Amino acid sequence: MNKYVFYIVTSVICILIPVVGLLYGLWDSHQPKIGPVGDGKPNYPTVPQLVPIVSCFILGVVNLPVAIMRYRQNKKTYEDRKN
Repeated sequence: MNKYVFYIVTSVICILIPVVGLLYGLWDSHQPKIGPVGDGKPNYPTVPQLVPIVSCFILGVVNLPVAIMRYRQNKKTYEDRKN
């Protein structure tokens, strides 16, 4: 696996992990927590908790087209050198 494929895989991971984490967090916040754990009210994520999730997602979305473009350029250059 070369560095361009690794760059694409990393971008996809930066897109998927925050989405899965956010969905899990929202699901968990809707689970009833009563007794010593909580008072039964949902605990929604706050803005400081959402900043890393949103920034990682945006980073992945912005870098994925760049990664694909660089991979295509490298592939084209490799084929030109081969011929």
